[in-house]
Amino acid sequence: MQEELFNVKDQQIIKVDPALSVPIYRQIVDSVNQAIQKKLLKLGDGIPSVNSVASEFSIARGSIFKAYDELRSAGVIDSIPGKGFFVLNTGKSQKANIFLLMSTFNPYREVFFNSFISKLKDQGKVDLYFHHHNVAVMETLIQNHTSHYNTFVVMPEVHKRTKEILKRFDGRRLYILDSGHKEFSKRYPGVTQPYEMDIFRFLADNVDRLGKYRRTVLLFSGNMRNYGVIKGFESYFKQDNRPSLVVHETSSYCPEKGDLCIVMDDNDLVPMIVYARTKNWKLGDGFGIISYYETPLKSVISEGISTISPDFEQMGKALADLIMENRTDHIENSFLFIDRNSF
Repeated sequence: MQEELFNVKDQQIIKVDPALSVPIYRQIVDSVNQAIQKKLLKLGDGIPSVNSVASEFSIARGSIFKAYDELRSAGVIDSIPGKGFFVLNTGKSQKANIFLLMSTFNPYREVFFNSFISKLKDQGKVDLYFHHHNVAVMETLIQNHTSHYNTFVVMPEVHKRTKEILKRFDGRRLYILDSGHKEFSKRYPGVTQPYEMDIFRFLADNVDRLGKYRRTVLLFSGNMRNYGVIKGFESYFKQDNRPSLVVHETSSYCPEKGDLCIVMDDNDLVPMIVYARTKNWKLGDGFGIISYYETPLKSVISEGISTISPDFEQMGKALADLIMENRTDHIENSFLFIDRNSF
């Protein structure tokens, strides 16, 4: 159970939760830094003594000394013999040492990553890890590496065990990224993509143009994990009643004239274009393609491929702002439609 220690003004100064995977000393360091940032501690204010913290939480004095030594080395606190520890510097913010755990790396997430570190500049250091959609790997990485960081960003694998795994973090410094909008966005701060709502809104906004085609086909290969896209797609066509189809075995799908294909996996994009050429079908005229996720290449191939995509550049900037400003709100990332000749 989480415990709290208050100063004489009944202001929360230190939080310690033994159930977290974050080391005790790191929780104490983060508590003091955040109390300063929230102006609960001011220049010259005393902080709880080593003995009082040890007694309150029944923890070893060594962990407390380690935390206070780190804060003193950073110039945040100092001590006077016989009088204890006090705040030395309120203007020096703690540099974010960031554990960033993503599923995989691809051109779209590279855009996010470059935007993220560019916005952070010298206010944070980032180490990048990958769980490859494996919840056991995700759990192991969290257990083995998080003790060295004060800020955590996780792109969670949506799984029945994920909720318990995330509870091991200090929730004050955990940010959820990209996936898990429905499952985790109300519990943790971060920047997530509402995939289900994005595709629904896109289809609703372009209802007249859908009428150019006989049916709308979503190609959702086994490589994809954003199942909210399927839910949003099926939800829209339940109310629209136009012909629609979700294809999972994309390698065996044979397009028909009059299809509008929404292609999730770039591995399926080239076969669609090649097939259209063998049939002498002009993209955007009786056969359409919309590719998920924008890349520069899609602006030039086949006279331009229309794309729908999360705004990964904005995602990186928004996450960096949350961390640098020590904010705990949740942001729904924006969704982009780039209209080209294939639609």
